[in-house]
Amino acid sequence: MAVNPKTLYDIPLFGDMDADALGKISSLMNYMKVQEGEVLTQKGQGAHTFYVVLSGNFLISFNEDRAFTLHEKGQIMGWSSVVTPFRYTGTAVALTRGEVLCLSAEAFRELLTGDARISDLLMKKIYAIFSERMPYFSGTKRAADS
Repeated sequence: MAVNPKTLYDIPLFGDMDADALGKISSLMNYMKVQEGEVLTQKGQGAHTFYVVLSGNFLISFNEDRAFTLHEKGQIMGWSSVVTPFRYTGTAVALTRGEVLCLSAEAFRELLTGDARISDLLMKKIYAIFSERMPYFSGTKRAADS
């Protein structure tokens, strides 16, 4: 089922978007219910889907004891679907039941290459999130440091 554009209004990733852009993005997204223990991304596997948390708790784990949790509406998983080499850098597991918005990597990349304005806004935010999370997958921050 396609996503209502109003669902995206209060999600920070889409905060600077006008109604037209939100309409384009939401038309490519779907709702997905997740169950406790469900694996959404697997480290090292091809990144096929981008996720936006609507509800639930998720663990993103990397090598050794590096991990963090996502539990706020609007947090993202699977940004590797639009960043080379298009392989997930961590494993995302649902710790509770929840709901996410999902966008296929192919549709997301087509959107980004087809609309420079949307691409610029989204990629700036995705790279900011990437920078915040870099210590977890580079090995400079461990779960105990969170």
